[in-house]
Amino acid sequence: MGDGMSWKASAWAKDQRLGSPSAKSILMCLADYADPEGLIKGWASQADLSASAEVSERTAREWLQRLEEWGLLERRHQQKPNGARAADWIVLRLDRNVIDGAERCRALKDGDSLPADSAGRTNRQPDTEPTGNGAHPTGSQFRAHKEEPPLEPPLPSQDERAGARERGDDQEDRKKIEAAYWRMIKVWPRLSGMPKDTGLKAFAALSAEDREIAERRFPAWLALLKAQGKDHVHQPSTYFGKRLFDDVADPVDGDAGPVEGKPWGPHWAGMCHRELLTVAPQPAPPPSSAFLREMLQRDDDVGRAERLRRQAEHGWPRVKRWHEAVANRKSITVAAEDAWLASLTEFVPVGSSVLAAWRAEYERRGWPWIPDFGSHPGVFFPVGGPDGLEAFENAVRGNGDDGDRQEAAE
Repeated sequence: MGDGMSWKASAWAKDQRLGSPSAKSILMCLADYADPEGLIKGWASQADLSASAEVSERTAREWLQRLEEWGLLERRHQQKPNGARAADWIVLRLDRNVIDGAERCRALKDGDSLPADSAGRTNRQPDTEPTGNGAHPTGSQFRAHKEEPPLEPPLPSQDERAGARERGDDQEDRKKIEAAYWRMIKVWPRLSGMPKDTGLKAFAALSAEDREIAERRFPAWLALLKAQGKDHVHQPSTYFGKRLFDDVADPVDGDAGPVEGKPWGPHWAGMCHRELLTVAPQPAPPPSSAFLREMLQRDDDVGRAERLRRQAEHGWPRVKRWHEAVANRKSITVAAEDAWLASLTEFVPVGSSVLAAWRAEYERRGWPWIPDFGSHPGVFFPVGGPDGLEAFENAVRGNGDDGDRQEAAE
């Protein structure tokens, strides 16, 4: 246990609902090393962490990445005075919470993305058949109720209900909302056994316009899964709650349908770089510690690097989501009308000088760098290296010759 142990960090870690005993153990061990602001300087090695949490090093490594993706921690790369890589600093985001880890783990388990040692189970699942009844639970059934109640979306607050009335979603429209929901999910693949009430709550929480969009795009979303050969279909609550319909285009007469943007492929690269060049970065949330606030205010290379790092982390949510997909070797949805973007990209081999130039350009602009390639031979980027970005941007903004663009698409 580190000298800077913080009861605040430990209490925060205990309150997280991660859906995995391995993840909870890892987060609790990290909290033991944190100071009151959640900062961990010169933290223990992954070998020490895996030993303390009683998991394999691979599980520790993969859950560190997953907890970072969920926004519960940040890693800071450090350098020694001689330029060599030093141990990362870790910041626990004490201002953030995860309460739906069980559902996230189920989705990860279905997608074969859980760490090796993680069972993907929660304390809500008893180890043995209950011996009591609903009114008087005993044994493991009692522990299930006591330690972690069922995770369902909370009932709308008074403010949320007021907002619903302003949107025209008051109780008088409840029957219409339910009718639209059941009309849609009656054709949901493998619906038997899936929780349906949570999906209805997530559907009802959307605005009337978003509900209409979700229903309109649902057939295209299913068609894309079929085209990709995916055997896993998300639960209704995930489709609505995580707004998976945002990544599917509205159907168009004569449209050939969505295209699969394969990991590191030309369609994926075209979508990501258009987003980075044409969408203004969103502001990062306020820093969680005085140390970070001071660093952000520094008018030097260190301060600038930290500002760019936070911009890369929070600036482009859609790109971050696409990066998470490719990190898990999953494709993204590309609308048919966006397929032409692939023609503006070229293959760049791993280890090439062009790839090094791209990495330097990403760092200069504060863009989120592409996830680890693993054994992949390379990745697609806009044609012409970083010097070709201006031509790429002109093309995606429509500043070039529309005839050339149409020819490239064909």
